[in-house]
Amino acid sequence: MNVVVMQPFYLFLRKHFHLIQKSDIYVFMDDTQFVKNGHHNRNRIKGKSGYIWLTVPVLQKGRYGQKINEVMIDNHTDWKKKHWLSIQHCYSKAPYFKEYSDFFEDCFKKDWEKLSDLNIYLIENISLFLGIKNTKFKILSSMNITTEDPTQRLIDICEKLNADNFFIGTRAKDYMDDNKWLNTNVRLNYFEPVYNEYPQLFGDFLENCSIIDLLFNAGKDSFEFIWGKYFLLNNKSEAQH
Repeated sequence: MNVVVMQPFYLFLRKHFHLIQKSDIYVFMDDTQFVKNGHHNRNRIKGKSGYIWLTVPVLQKGRYGQKINEVMIDNHTDWKKKHWLSIQHCYSKAPYFKEYSDFFEDCFKKDWEKLSDLNIYLIENISLFLGIKNTKFKILSSMNITTEDPTQRLIDICEKLNADNFFIGTRAKDYMDDNKWLNTNVRLNYFEPVYNEYPQLFGDFLENCSIIDLLFNAGKDSFEFIWGKYFLLNNKSEAQH
């Protein structure tokens, strides 16, 4: 049983969907601290002049303290129209834009109040577009996990789900106490994939764009550039016990 725990970001990157594909159970960590102007509420697409940020405006109560699932979207501005127009402008000539445009246009017509609801909706549906059908999604705030220590909290989640393997990005090494995992039946896997470039519009390739950049440019073959034949694993950065 492979488990991944990840915060629900806006319009995930391809490495995030790679982790979804690797997991049997994927847990949205929605009850951790929200960070404004991080990837919780914004992401990048590619335009003619380079990166373009799409930012969901939020109503924030103080700079710190709000959990992701408490953050309300600021709908006083027509951010949905702005995002959709930006996406159209950047990708209307992409090979597979028409295959997915109806979904995104409809998404940006819906009424969204909570940021986490929007993010999770996009992640689950884009997963289906990528052919991910067997992963089960869970929301951490409904699991009654109250542990505060970061490492022990992840262990408690994995043990509650009877996990054999836990996958997480290498940035977690900054806070992870690897030794605690040695006393569990769960195998800790640090996962930092390396990817080949894929066809893009507008000149030189730009990495770390939102998944929609890949989706509009590669269509049903997008998975080939994530976990398929064009995927390279940097084994030196994958540590396990």
